[in-house]
Amino acid sequence: MTEEPQAGRTRQLPVFHCPYCGDEELTPHGDSADGWRCGACLRAFTVRLIATGVQQ
Repeated sequence: MTEEPQAGRTRQLPVFHCPYCGDEELTPHGDSADGWRCGACLRAFTVRLIATGVQQ
């Protein structure tokens, strides 16, 4: 089961914390819909949903 992008949505829900340092100073990064940049630790990363907890 794969997640299909919904029509009209260009970005997923925002990320609230940096996975590396935990800071909340995040801004969108790059052209991809899942890229983020942390203003505190200066790391850029992507977040992508690959599955939910639902079993088929």
